[in-house]
Amino acid sequence: MTIRNVRNLPKDLDKKISRDFNKLIKDVHAKLSTRKRSPVWTGFFASSWEASTSAIQPTEIAENFEPWKSIKYERSLDYFTRKKAGPPYSKQTPPKNPEIKKRFPVKRAFNYKKAVFIGNRAKYSVYALEGGKVQSFIQGSLGKMIKENMSDKGRLFVGGGVTEGFGSSEPSVKYTEFSK
Repeated sequence: MTIRNVRNLPKDLDKKISRDFNKLIKDVHAKLSTRKRSPVWTGFFASSWEASTSAIQPTEIAENFEPWKSIKYERSLDYFTRKKAGPPYSKQTPPKNPEIKKRFPVKRAFNYKKAVFIGNRAKYSVYALEGGKVQSFIQGSLGKMIKENMSDKGRLFVGGGVTEGFGSSEPSVKYTEFSK
C-alpha cells in the first residue's frame, strides 16, 4: 500500500512516528541542557533550552533568576577586586558551583506534522554559541540521534542566536532545520 499523504497514515504507524518524534525532542532538549553540549559559566544558558511550536525569543538574563543571580554576582565581585588590584591581571576563574536546572522541561507532546523549535531563552545566547559546543552537537551526534529515533519524517529546528537582517528593525532568531 502506498501512502501519498502523511495525514492518511495507518493509526499504528502514526502513533509510532509521534512517539519517536516526541522522544527525539526530549532527548535533544536533555542533551543540550548539559555541560557537555552547552557552554557553562553560571549554568543559566544550559538551563534555558526550550522546545516550542514557535521560534524561541532570547529575552531572559541570569541576573533575574536565582541561583544564577548569586553566582554571577560572586564572579563580578571577584572580577572588580582583581581589576582594582591592578596589573598583572590573572585570568578569571569559573564559578565553583555552576548550576544546571532545566527551566523549561519538555512536558507536552508535539505533533510531528508541524515544525518544532528548540531554542535558548538566554538573552546572550548568540555570544554563548561562539564556543562551538552546540555547533559540534548539531553537526555531529544530532544527525545520528535523528536516524536512530526517527524511521520516518519529522521537522526539527535548533537555534539560540539572534541575528539582525538587512533592512529589518527587528532582530530575528536563526534556526537550523533537520529533516529526514
